Amino acid sequence: MKQFLADARKKAAAARKNLAIDEETAHQTAYEAMPKASLALMLSHGQRPRVQLGHHVAILDFARRHLAPAHAPLLDLCDRMRRRRNIAFYDIAIISEVEAEVAVEAADDYLKVVAADIQSRIP
Repeated sequence: MKQFLADARKKAAAARKNLAIDEETAHQTAYEAMPKASLALMLSHGQRPRVQLGHHVAILDFARRHLAPAHAPLLDLCDRMRRRRNIAFYDIAIISEVEAEVAVEAADDYLKVVAADIQSRIP
């Protein structure tokens, strides 16, 4: 669990650094930090996802059920980031600088929420 959270933090840091280089990469990496942190949350509850089609959605749904409802807008943003990442990856989409910056901030905020939740339950 701790390693997944550490990996999520590395992805968030890499996303921030990529803002100056490539908005699409920054956006994608920021998004990847969020399911990775959600996986740490899931593991902290003693559960593990099945690797299957749509597992990112299942991991984020788990987070939605276990985090306070006040964090729902952050999870909604993560879901929009997932869909946007898919469009950019499989089709033609331009990720703007503002969109990438919002994604990086969202990843940072989400990591704080997940880390605080885990720390409150597992000293």
